[in-house]
Amino acid sequence: MELHLVPDTNLFFEFKALDQLPWAELGHDPVVLLLTKPVLDEIDKHKKAGGRTRDRALDIFGRFRAMLESQANDSEVQPAGPRVLLRRMTMVRPDPDIEEHLDYNRPDERLIGIVSTLSKGARGYQVKLFTDDGGPAGLAQDLGVPFKMIPQAWRRPPAETTEAKQIRDLKKVVEVYQNQEPRVAIRCETEGGDGIVTVAGKTAIPLTETELEELIEALRLKHPPREDFTPPDPTTSTDTWGATKTATYSAPSADDVANYRDRLYPKWLDDCRAALRRVHVGRDEQSPSVKLQWALSNDGSRPAERVRVEFVAEGHVELLRPRPAQDDDEDDTEPNAVSTEPLRRIPTPPKPPEFGKTIATSQPTRTTPSTAVPARGVPLSSLRGMNHALGNFAVPKSAAERLAIGGAFAHPISAEMRRMHDAIKGFSRHDALMRSILNPTVSSMAERVQMPIRHLSPPSFLPPRPPDPEKFHPAAWPAGIPVRTGALTCQLWRHQADEEVFEFDVVFDKEGDARGVIECTVHADNITVPPQKKVVVERKVEAVSMLDVARAMVEACV
Repeated sequence: MELHLVPDTNLFFEFKALDQLPWAELGHDPVVLLLTKPVLDEIDKHKKAGGRTRDRALDIFGRFRAMLESQANDSEVQPAGPRVLLRRMTMVRPDPDIEEHLDYNRPDERLIGIVSTLSKGARGYQVKLFTDDGGPAGLAQDLGVPFKMIPQAWRRPPAETTEAKQIRDLKKVVEVYQNQEPRVAIRCETEGGDGIVTVAGKTAIPLTETELEELIEALRLKHPPREDFTPPDPTTSTDTWGATKTATYSAPSADDVANYRDRLYPKWLDDCRAALRRVHVGRDEQSPSVKLQWALSNDGSRPAERVRVEFVAEGHVELLRPRPAQDDDEDDTEPNAVSTEPLRRIPTPPKPPEFGKTIATSQPTRTTPSTAVPARGVPLSSLRGMNHALGNFAVPKSAAERLAIGGAFAHPISAEMRRMHDAIKGFSRHDALMRSILNPTVSSMAERVQMPIRHLSPPSFLPPRPPDPEKFHPAAWPAGIPVRTGALTCQLWRHQADEEVFEFDVVFDKEGDARGVIECTVHADNITVPPQKKVVVERKVEAVSMLDVARAMVEACV
């Protein structure tokens, strides 16, 4: 249904612009705003005011002037959804029937009379007073004149105070100066969408005393101690050749039985108990290391001078800068480190003492002569002949005798070896003469070699090369040592260059669940407000029972 609204001046000065209001909330299409003479008179007065009231007055009067120049009655505010029109309605007179209850010299009460007149002649549409003022709305309600309050949500923000305007102007000045500074962007490549880096681990829980005794009882039932040491009955067996073997058994000694019952078996249970107490050792699943990667860029119009990138750890975390590549070969094994090798099996049960065993063998009785063919061999007479040929040779006892015998069987090449030996001995007699011939030559060569050496100047040592002023270098940040604060410095950070990437590890300073914050701040001589970035790092540890692992070891114990 079409709705005609007679607004008072509040709609034009205290609320948002007409084309910015949510007219659909009224539930009518179209909506016609009737511009009456009392409102136009008020708007005309505000044209000479100041500030935003004057701007609004000029806007409404401009619309009214355009309608006069085009001789149109309507000016479209919104084309659809719903359609909103501004219509001239300056010739309507207040309702004389309610004049005695109102003072038509007052603009607000005169509007009530105009709405009463228009409402009486309305056919197929509604006419209402559209106001934000409670006084006129109360009078209209008492007189039965239709009205509608302007929604408070339609109000425009309050006018800016002098102090707020000064703050806004100062912010503009600061922004001008900041635009002339380096503009640093900080980004942590490792963080998630919520700004948190989370790692998870597992910790093995030691067995309780109740669980431990339950497992020991299971071992005792699986491998009970032997109580009966009665020897088994004798056994008899016959082999292929007819020999009969009879095995008789005797009980172990009383000392061996007592040692087994009173010492070995109880000790085995104690060893199993001690082993199962350590079943959790070495079975923790360590959380993965936290490696933070930071990417920093200078996107401004100027280089940053004397830059210091500072990382600060808060909470249960610390910073760990990796060692240089040449330090990777160093042995990081701590002295006297405790072994954390997990338990693989529990001790095997002791063996009970064995029975004594005696075996008696009886050969079968032969009743027929043997038909076996004697083995063929060397006749004893031939051995006696060999002994005669050797002349009853005796083993030599002295070294001289052994040397003499060796010479008798020597190979012919031994003579050549003797001649070579004699030649070497003869050359040694002429060794002094050979030295006298070689010494002058060697001495002259040494002098020629040593001559340039005496004229060489001592080596000169160059001073160390200064660090690159355009590269970032650690500032009192030791490598391989957890710290709370670490920094990198650079003398000149070029703008619009490639990103600078910094990477380091984060370690936790306590066991179990832990949480902390890593803050990155960039300082520079020509940066007024240092940019900052914070990342939360946390570790969550899940407790895992070792009862199932221990039970499997008990089952595997044989």
